[in-house]
Amino acid sequence: MKCTRIIIAGDLMPMPCNYELFSKGDTQALFGKKLCDLFASADFRICNLEGCFTDSDQPIEKIGPSIKAPTETIRAVKALGIDFASLGNTHSMDYGRQGYLDTCRTLTQNGIGFFGWGENASSVKSHIEMTDGARRIILYNVTERFENAPQRDYPGVNLYDEYMVCRELKELRAQCDFLIVLYHGGIEGTHCNSETMRRRFHRMADNGADVVISQHTHAVGEEERYNGAYLLYGQGNFCFHFRSDVTPLLAEGLILELVIDDDGFSAKPHRILRTDSGCRYDEAQDLSGFYKRSKTHERLLLGDEGAREEFEDQFGKDCANWAGIFFSLFRGTNPCDAEKRETLGPAEFTEYLMNSYSRSQLLGIQMFMRNEEFNEIGRRILSDLLKKKQ
Repeated sequence: MKCTRIIIAGDLMPMPCNYELFSKGDTQALFGKKLCDLFASADFRICNLEGCFTDSDQPIEKIGPSIKAPTETIRAVKALGIDFASLGNTHSMDYGRQGYLDTCRTLTQNGIGFFGWGENASSVKSHIEMTDGARRIILYNVTERFENAPQRDYPGVNLYDEYMVCRELKELRAQCDFLIVLYHGGIEGTHCNSETMRRRFHRMADNGADVVISQHTHAVGEEERYNGAYLLYGQGNFCFHFRSDVTPLLAEGLILELVIDDDGFSAKPHRILRTDSGCRYDEAQDLSGFYKRSKTHERLLLGDEGAREEFEDQFGKDCANWAGIFFSLFRGTNPCDAEKRETLGPAEFTEYLMNSYSRSQLLGIQMFMRNEEFNEIGRRILSDLLKKKQ
């Protein structure tokens, strides 16, 4: 049986700065010849679509950005040869039911398969199958909870529940030759994974995943080989120009090339660099930072205390970047009247609270309490502050 070559790209979504190029289908201007050739060389091409393809102007009520692109911008995604797109992510439900319907229709009309979400809680499509001759390959997509949960009569994504996910992966692995998991989660902007992420990735590998890739962080993390599986903690962006300015570490991404044959598989990361309107193949392929973090990660797993401290220190610094947002949400609109609060009875205090916070702040507090990423950020920020108060 011949080998199967698969290209997996990270977060992709047209933005106002490149809408015109995406609408024209101008992949050469967006990605350059070498990247286009790399995609063309593959048997299958996969990406995470970080938003909706819709012309709706009615986003859901939430804190933070709502991300969409005009339906016509799908042309460059199709021209690049994308075969399958994961949609279990942070922003796929930003425009509610209409965004869901428009995105499904747009992808279907352009021959792009999709998975990771569904029209209600009982019909979420967690995976999709690719066949190459007699070889069966399954793509599985799961995400942490954001403003994206499916309901009995409302669309949403495949949410991470460890018991359900591991059980399903074990069943799927028995039905295929190769199983790839696209996990959407982690802490945005972090280059060192957390203990939570390591535990989840190991359990998914223990239950049959051959490859597990973390998207969503918009940052390149590290790789690990565990129990015969390849784990990539943080792929970084492919083409996702949500912010106009980014640090050098956030301006890089990885494209993962998998080659599967009868004897096993190989995993090769290709470094890409952000441009003003797209991205380019890094001719130097400078992966030194990636491999250095991966070596530290390997030492950490072997019990090296210095490596653990290095990871924890960097993880804490990355989380601390969110401190300003975290405390501004809890401050409310009247931060200076603590004395007044002490004079209020229970009913008066409830009324006071309602008037002290804007709706946007309450949505933000809800986000920190409910969403896994921000819940972890909040715990870490408070833990570090308490240590300093000792």
